[in-house]
Amino acid sequence: ICRYIDQGRNPQLYTKECLERALAKNEQVKGKIDTMKKFKSLLIQELTKVFPEDMAKYKAIRGEDPPP
Repeated sequence: ICRYIDQGRNPQLYTKECLERALAKNEQVKGKIDTMKKFKSLLIQELTKVFPEDMAKYKAIRGEDPPP
């Protein structure tokens, strides 16, 4: 921030720019998290089709489904 002030710039603009960058990064990370959640859901669906018994055990261990 000192460099910013030394360059004759407004410190409030520095704060504004920092917040804008943080918000943009937050949106980017949120998008990645949402994508990974969708991937996990699809992966579990497909694994359940191929390995129903193993996935039932997995879900029981995770507490997602009662054991059969």
